[in-house]
Amino acid sequence: MCLRPVKKKKFLAKKNWLIQPVNSIKYLLSNSYILDRRRIKKKLKSVKYKNFEVRLAKNFKDIDAAQNLRFRVFYEELKAKPTIKNILYEKDFDELDPFCDHLLVIDHNKKSKRESIVGTYRLIRRPMTQIHGKFYTEGEFDIKKILKQKGEILELGRSCVNKDYRDKPIIKLLWKAISAYMEHYKIKIIFGCASFPGVNYKKYKEQLSFLYHYYLAPKSIRPKALPPNNIQLNYCQKKDLNAYKIFKSLPPLLKGYLRLGAYVSDGAFIDKQFNTIDICIVLKSNSLKKRYINLHKKGKKSSKIIFIKNFLKNKSRFIK
Repeated sequence: MCLRPVKKKKFLAKKNWLIQPVNSIKYLLSNSYILDRRRIKKKLKSVKYKNFEVRLAKNFKDIDAAQNLRFRVFYEELKAKPTIKNILYEKDFDELDPFCDHLLVIDHNKKSKRESIVGTYRLIRRPMTQIHGKFYTEGEFDIKKILKQKGEILELGRSCVNKDYRDKPIIKLLWKAISAYMEHYKIKIIFGCASFPGVNYKKYKEQLSFLYHYYLAPKSIRPKALPPNNIQLNYCQKKDLNAYKIFKSLPPLLKGYLRLGAYVSDGAFIDKQFNTIDICIVLKSNSLKKRYINLHKKGKKSSKIIFIKNFLKNKSRFIK
């Protein structure tokens, strides 16, 4: 559910807002920080491809539609456990939503607002946490080492695509927009959660071990799963893993992050509400620029050559 701002209320000066205590959601939504974000969004142009458009949410109706898509994917399709409010409003929402940027993929062939939003990502930067107090990931992982890094950081979350559009280039469009967002805000590090479906970690022992042996994050930026819902990753020895086969069996979102150069956390978190096993991923922007942004700046022929070289490079790391 997207909370709406109170009308006819004087906006406080930004300096006063930053030092005054937070008394209510209504107070938060009527402060000048929200208006500043709306002005900034106008500087970021939308990405268009055929009948699709990718842009940031402009208003609360846009956010409502994104939350409805999230409800349909997470709760109706993937069988997360909804609260009474989730069922009542048919939306996936939390207290962070009013203070985040919501990236949307819109199908202009659809007339209704709800049906037209076919893909979404939730973006949270460091300044946004000055309002709420923390990133979503902090509820599952210790990310103090990431928070200590200099420069802007970005949390990605609530990624989902309408099931009827998963054979279309929705994810590519989202990432093209995320790349522009990163350039605009000079993002240094991206992080967030990618998940295995279900909470039975025993059937994923090989996959979890594979992540531990091949993609464990450097100590300087390594997140760690928080108790009591944490589990380890290292269940199998590296020599016993068929790395190439296991990589192909990973969930699509996690596999996509790894292809972009992401690392993973020390341990995983069992999210009982969403019925998932969460892995915290960490990705340095320099790695993303090399593997993704530059790829799309090249021509089609050279892009294929770069893709093949990267594929062979990734494959070679699995050969013992």
